[in-house]
Amino acid sequence: MADSGPSPLTAFAEAIGSKLPPLTLPKECYTTFVLPKGKPSCGLVWMHGLGDDESGWADALEETFDVKGLRGASCRFLLPRAPRQRVTCNGGSVMTSWFDFQKLPLSADDAAKFGCSLEEAVASCGRVHAAIDTLIAEGIPAERIAVGGFSQGGSMAMLSTLTYPKRLAGVIVFSGLCFYGDHVEKLAASPQCAGLKVFWGHGSKDTVLHPSLQDLGVDALRRAGATVEAKKYVVEHGNTQQEMDDAAAFFASLFEA
Repeated sequence: MADSGPSPLTAFAEAIGSKLPPLTLPKECYTTFVLPKGKPSCGLVWMHGLGDDESGWADALEETFDVKGLRGASCRFLLPRAPRQRVTCNGGSVMTSWFDFQKLPLSADDAAKFGCSLEEAVASCGRVHAAIDTLIAEGIPAERIAVGGFSQGGSMAMLSTLTYPKRLAGVIVFSGLCFYGDHVEKLAASPQCAGLKVFWGHGSKDTVLHPSLQDLGVDALRRAGATVEAKKYVVEHGNTQQEMDDAAAFFASLFEA
């Protein structure tokens, strides 16, 4: 069999000069459940934000993410936890973090890369990819798996999808940023990312990740050929029930015939 070459994640890590190994997914580092009960035929991998863990989002998704649009199909939710590492903007404190922030808050006017560690983000993609692989091993096709997240986790959802070797259903971003925007067009040029479907919700009053970051990221994704549904909500750095409902409707639409 001919060598198919390095995975998209490995190739991207090499392109940016990252020497960090991809993270694995220990069994104690994720929460998972199925809604409604039954054999899952689709999946959603969801990442939390900086300094958080997956427990709050597991409760929120289980209680408020409406799966009625799936018309009786069951969905496997899997929420990995970020590694604990030092975060510069918080005085070097060790906390759950997918990648380092040099500063917060951020807006579109900040410097290139926004003071975020792309190397650590790429390493963390390994954990997200392992979560996706777990769903595939359960029998859920890659094209029926979406990836999403809030804030730092939303950024991870996008990068993880762009560097995954198989075509996924779509991406859901809540109040995130695309600090690797200059790489998006090249990453999205792969066959598995062509016409990627994205939902991006953001708070119009967000003072942590300014709404201008949504505009910047959405523009980069659309230039790369992605189909993006972008909405703003009257909220600060958080989410609303309307955003959850809109995201659930988007999620269900990914599996319509």
